[in-house]
Amino acid sequence: MRRHLPLPLFVLALAAIPARAEVREVRPDGFMLVSEAVLPTPPDRVWAALVNWSGWWDPAHSYSGKPGVLKLGPRAGGTLSESWPGGSVEHARVVNAMPPSLLRLVGGFGPLQSLAVNAVLDFRIKAENGNTRLTMTYRVAGSAADKLDTLAAPVDAVMSAGFDRLLNVANTGKP
Repeated sequence: MRRHLPLPLFVLALAAIPARAEVREVRPDGFMLVSEAVLPTPPDRVWAALVNWSGWWDPAHSYSGKPGVLKLGPRAGGTLSESWPGGSVEHARVVNAMPPSLLRLVGGFGPLQSLAVNAVLDFRIKAENGNTRLTMTYRVAGSAADKLDTLAAPVDAVMSAGFDRLLNVANTGKP
């Protein structure tokens, strides 16, 4: 037996699908990535999805490759880290947590971790006309010798895919 969503719910479910992702700035010494979407979901539900990092981040883009080992301490001084038998890694440190509107982390993800970069990842959650706007901004700055412009597109691909998974979890409960 197939069940269909009533038209208003179907339209609301589609509202989160069009996410905008763009590489806003690219230079040899840094880049800025921005992803944004409007969801038919309350801000506190978006926040709950966001801070359950292992619920939406693709384990294929982790050091362990294991689902469920990513942990986020959503408070200043907390970390986004993963730990598994034989290893552990800190991806970022929380420098600002204001539930349910702002989460700011500092850390270089993936190939950026081994570089001398300053990387800031912001998630802003804002109620807007009965919906919620979620904006993710990742700013990376470092030495031009590291040719950060060559890393902007691959980092954007991974971060944008993560953002899409977060939208799905916040909207449907599934990545």
